[in-house]
Amino acid sequence: MITSYEVFVPSVMGSGASLRTGIKVRALGCKKVLVVYDKGLKAVGIADTIVENLENAGIKTVCFDGVLPDPPDTMVEEAAEMARNETIDGIVAIGGGSAIDTAKGINVLINNTPPIMKYFGVQKNLKPGVPMIFIPTTSGTGSEVTNMCVISCTSRGNKDSVVSPICVGTLAILDPDLTLGLPPAMTSATGADALAHAVESLTGAHSNPLSDALARDSIRLIAKWLPVAYRDGSNLEAREHMLLASMFAGMAFTNALVHLGHSIGHTLGAQFHIPHGIACAVTLPEVIEYAAKTESKKVRMICECLGADVPEDATPEEIGAIARTALRSFIKSVGISNIKDLGIPLEALLKVPPLITADTGFALVPYRITAAKVAELLKSAYDA
Repeated sequence: MITSYEVFVPSVMGSGASLRTGIKVRALGCKKVLVVYDKGLKAVGIADTIVENLENAGIKTVCFDGVLPDPPDTMVEEAAEMARNETIDGIVAIGGGSAIDTAKGINVLINNTPPIMKYFGVQKNLKPGVPMIFIPTTSGTGSEVTNMCVISCTSRGNKDSVVSPICVGTLAILDPDLTLGLPPAMTSATGADALAHAVESLTGAHSNPLSDALARDSIRLIAKWLPVAYRDGSNLEAREHMLLASMFAGMAFTNALVHLGHSIGHTLGAQFHIPHGIACAVTLPEVIEYAAKTESKKVRMICECLGADVPEDATPEEIGAIARTALRSFIKSVGISNIKDLGIPLEALLKVPPLITADTGFALVPYRITAAKVAELLKSAYDA
């Protein structure tokens, strides 16, 4: 089998690493950068600290603080127009996946005409943008090391992705100090997103030895350290290991991609406006049980990483059931509700399976299932 591997983003990691932002950006030759973040990061002082660090290094800054969750295409296009008008030569994104995806979307549109929806899908011939530096403040999306951005299309009411070398960062700066103030609910939601990346990349149709190794280690780290970070947000060791787990999972799914769990997550997020990590997590146990039919060896690995015992002679169905129970117990242990408790009516939920099967990622499922089977999976997860 011939397998190709994606080249990853150079990264600087460790407590205090963000204090090197200005030096690192200056070394890239940037003189005027767009700093992308949301108003919450400004309120807690993180954004201003990074901006000051950049300016102390002699770099001019232009700030876009209008990042919204599940970045809408209209917002990205507004920010890109600012970037073009200001003739910036670099982008620094501070925050979670929304900020980083916004920065990537801006980069797509710096030298390619809007709207961004023209570029959804795999793009190999886009005009290049500018250097991008990503500083994650959550431990979930892994977007700092991926080659894609997820954008909400307001006219269609769904999410889609641009997959392109133009979305690959120039440098990632991972500083666990910036994640210490993350509330428990956000800690669990983003951690669950990383878990979904890892288990889906491990069980999908494009997995390979490198993605498998990264995914397994990510699951092990999340199983050990997410509960610690959830209970004690000031535990620096837990925060650092969760940043590492998120990065490993991002590397894994850049190489192997994700499948049904994220098709469900994208759809639930777009339809019911729930956080992405939770939207992926609420059906993850059922998704992996479904995957066990053809991927029982990989699902056995997931069970082992979670500390769940699997008999040597277990059938694929039995392995799937063990994985479902282990995953359900784990996500509940970090405070993630089921679909019913999120306030989503069952009747409304059962209208979305056709949208799930129409999601781009559905093409990567381990084996084909119908919308009716997806509805059964959603029913099983509804009040679990």
